[in-house]
Amino acid sequence: MSASSALAVRVLPEQTVTPLFAFPEQDEFVWRHEQGTLIELHNEQEALKRMNERRFPLKAWPIAPIPGLTTSFTKSWLFLVKIPMAEANVDFPSMTDRFTIDMESKVDRPEGTFSLVHLPAARVQNPYEGLENSGNCSTKNFAAFKVDVPRSWQSDDGINVELDLMSNFQTASSISDATNITVAHQKFQIITIKWDTCSLTFEAELAALRHLTDEHRLDELKPHKMSVKAFQMIKDFNNVPFIHSRDLFDEFPQLKNPGHFSHRISRVLVDKFKTLNADHRAAFEGLKNIPNNLYFVNGCPGSGKTEWNMVLSAIIQSKKSPNSRRRHTPILFLVDINKTVDDAANRYHSLCKTAGLKLRIIRMHGWPYEMRNSNKLNKGGSKGHQESESELDFSKKFLTIASLSRHTTSGRNRNEAPTLDEAAWEYFERHQDGCFPGLKKLLVRMETGEALGTEDWRSIRRQVSFLYRTVLSQTDFIATTPVAAYGGFSKLFEPDLVFMDEAPHARELTTLIPIAYYSPLAWIFTGDVKQTRPFVKSTGKRDIKNEGMKFNPFAEQLRVSTMARAAAVNALNCKLLVNKRAYGNLHRLPSKMFYEAEMISGHDEASMYPPSAQQLKEYLKKLGGVPDVNENRVVVRLKESQEKMHRDSFWNPAHHEWLLEQVQHLLRDDAFHTVTGPTGAGGTIMIATPYSTAARQYNAEVRKWPKEWQDRVEVLTVDKAQGNQADVVFLDMVRTIKAGFMDDPQRLNVAITRARQAEVIIMHHRMTMKYVRGDIRVKTQYLTQVWDDAVEGRRMFLL
Repeated sequence: MSASSALAVRVLPEQTVTPLFAFPEQDEFVWRHEQGTLIELHNEQEALKRMNERRFPLKAWPIAPIPGLTTSFTKSWLFLVKIPMAEANVDFPSMTDRFTIDMESKVDRPEGTFSLVHLPAARVQNPYEGLENSGNCSTKNFAAFKVDVPRSWQSDDGINVELDLMSNFQTASSISDATNITVAHQKFQIITIKWDTCSLTFEAELAALRHLTDEHRLDELKPHKMSVKAFQMIKDFNNVPFIHSRDLFDEFPQLKNPGHFSHRISRVLVDKFKTLNADHRAAFEGLKNIPNNLYFVNGCPGSGKTEWNMVLSAIIQSKKSPNSRRRHTPILFLVDINKTVDDAANRYHSLCKTAGLKLRIIRMHGWPYEMRNSNKLNKGGSKGHQESESELDFSKKFLTIASLSRHTTSGRNRNEAPTLDEAAWEYFERHQDGCFPGLKKLLVRMETGEALGTEDWRSIRRQVSFLYRTVLSQTDFIATTPVAAYGGFSKLFEPDLVFMDEAPHARELTTLIPIAYYSPLAWIFTGDVKQTRPFVKSTGKRDIKNEGMKFNPFAEQLRVSTMARAAAVNALNCKLLVNKRAYGNLHRLPSKMFYEAEMISGHDEASMYPPSAQQLKEYLKKLGGVPDVNENRVVVRLKESQEKMHRDSFWNPAHHEWLLEQVQHLLRDDAFHTVTGPTGAGGTIMIATPYSTAARQYNAEVRKWPKEWQDRVEVLTVDKAQGNQADVVFLDMVRTIKAGFMDDPQRLNVAITRARQAEVIIMHHRMTMKYVRGDIRVKTQYLTQVWDDAVEGRRMFLL
């Protein structure tokens, strides 16, 4: 009997359940996370249905057919689509989303009137990103869609006829005609997007849970014994029946002394290792004794968590392990955010290039799983979640990248890590004659416009699958998301080490994915439980206003990550508490508020105020009309401040006007320099705010500024600010009646730790109070500390 069926008789609670940090009983772990995830899945699908009903219009330009992708049934077209402005607050497809498009325009032909609707589409890399455009508007800033258009249509007489309807809207002679491709206003078509409501994320999460908790009759379906031990440990960190210790120094002797000449480690990496602080070194030493292959490294803002991951990975991959089957130890690097996947892969690619390490590094956004019907998510057992080889089809993405590479001239950026599809195409180009002559012949036939038969397509899928398997077998480092790495992918790439960066951002079941499907020497989790936590859409009963949405009593449990539970029961292996980002004493307040005053600065008294930070200190003193400030953080209260509501969100016109004036003042100041870039380079500014409406208003104004200013200014909501930083941060709190949702420790911690040199918080004193019952008000827990600290330090300015 499966765990899910055994628990099916339990009744869902009607009130929010207090989260647990230890699970002595596996049934309780399964019950909470499975039921909570199924409710999240339901609410996600309802939200997508409502989003599909809104049908937001997008401007699109059908460029031309993509050569070599025509089948007996469809012809693929390249579309360029204008990405909505931030103020539109519209969801836009990523590289991994599944969707179809409808075109507003109809086509009149002698055979009848035809509607181009329900066209399967996928977002692809814009092939013109590297080109400067001579047209009215640069095409490189647009999104690219591959759209499959049927070749056969039913006429008014009920007869199927072959028609090329999309040619009515074609805007270029071919996709190769880059110099003449423009996105002129008069040529656009209106399209709307319909999203696939099936969610691979929740399928992957539930599959991992069931893989670890269901009973499996066949040995090949069972998780690895080390996966089972790791799962037993994370359920109840302080009550583990047996602990197996892993010593990575035995596996990789170069870790004992990377600088020793016998290891021949690159001087670049040795120098980086030597600059590691005591916390980093302690984390390295901890690799000698990893309990049940699980290692948790918690790091404060600016502590170099990702850098530690990168340096460790590069040192390990610099020399063949005596126990390894491969020259370079294969590493899987997971992050629960697609953009961060790209950043991590490109950062590691740059590090290895500088260090002279010739590694095959790949970034991967998705995996070609066939989407099962969502009702399978409610069934126990693992058969529905085991991908058969026949379900893997790499050919669609490969053929797309092959055609775009052949027929456009921009080429990929060699300073970035290739995607899996780009790496596969480049490998094919190098070895097509010796290893893939059959595939080469089929591609030539497709180039001529020939529509291939069923057997030919089977041959393409088979040969492309072999190509991808070959590439993966030779890859040294893959950065991707946990969802992309679930299930069948683990059969094609077997890492010896699995890193999960920003681990506190991942839901508990997302963390289970690498544990369920991989058995590495170690799983290494890094992040900061004080800054981030998993995103869960479901809220309280009062917020379930929309018909069809369900109350999730386990929402608070889902907001607790595996790493947060480890921290709660003192099971973290080590902590990185040296903040190397903040100058001007900016580390002090968040250290006091969130880190028990244990977070210290990486800069001594002499280097705390470099000339650029000293210049900003003078700016703050002048701003408040004070003789001195003891740190570069001030709170500003504006007399005319008043919040306004717009589209269920807020902005503050007085804050908006004053803040933009200050930003422009700094941008005009030739003495405003960055502390991280080349000497004398202009400083950068972040405008952060909790509310989307305020962010949209700021974005609308910033886009009117000169490009050289725009390049130095970033506007972000606080919830999107994690992982970003700037020399100066202006934090607009917006509200003037009550605190809103900023009295949240993790959200506020992120907000006040983004600045390198100076921080200006625009805030009303009423944000220090909150209503508890009726008109009864009490002090807020965290915002009050920000206000009182500024008052005590005479850094609260009333303007």
